[in-house]
Amino acid sequence: MDWVVGDPTQPAFTTLTYGDVSHARALLKALNLPTELVLSILDYAEYWPTYTFARHKPSVASARGNSASAATLCLDAPIYNNPITAVAVAAGERAKCKRIEFHVVSRDQGWTSENTQGTYSTSSWLEVSILRPCNNNTQNRGTPPDLMNLWMSCPRDYRPGRGWELVKRPQRVEQGPQGGEGDCAWFLQGNRVVTGNQDYRIVWSEFGRDEGDEGAGSGEGFVQALQDGDRVLVWARAKWHGWQCIVEKVDVIVSYGF
Repeated sequence: MDWVVGDPTQPAFTTLTYGDVSHARALLKALNLPTELVLSILDYAEYWPTYTFARHKPSVASARGNSASAATLCLDAPIYNNPITAVAVAAGERAKCKRIEFHVVSRDQGWTSENTQGTYSTSSWLEVSILRPCNNNTQNRGTPPDLMNLWMSCPRDYRPGRGWELVKRPQRVEQGPQGGEGDCAWFLQGNRVVTGNQDYRIVWSEFGRDEGDEGAGSGEGFVQALQDGDRVLVWARAKWHGWQCIVEKVDVIVSYGF
């Protein structure tokens, strides 16, 4: 039973690998358990390797000029192209996203003419899109250059036809200031009005939001929509003149099952 309870004289592990999961599966199968039960046990224990994608460089979306809204790409995460998924593919398996966790430090412009200070009645927020390759030839290419550098009023401005497309979310998931902007992004987190930098943590699973601060999006349908080859895009968003979304850092932590 040492493999279950661990050896207290040894330091605890902090990061699982695909090899750890394969070993645990083999040990459980050696007990003559059905494969479905083995997989259920590992999922119940959340025995999943994780990989972190991070950007710790400020990103700013400012609604100004001729446009009443703005979108700036904060992070492009190729969630199916990393050492964990590569090892699984080499072993003849495909990784599946079980959970995705977002850590964000962000704020708005620091002033408002409305009586909303300290609330989440905001026009400064973050949202998330799924960028999908249209065919296998596109999958291993980087993000289209225009997506990384082009100013946009909202993700809907991105035009397909360059080998990638944005996955549509359920219309019912629209939240807060997203009204009238189409269905190309899931609401992630609203900035608390005029409160300076805040730390936000949002966790989405196959069942929607598992954890989240006030002002967080539901994540309904997001994890279920992810497919092999997809990339996760995190946007800073601002709407109506004068509003800004200033993102200091973004971490995206993906948990994988096999």
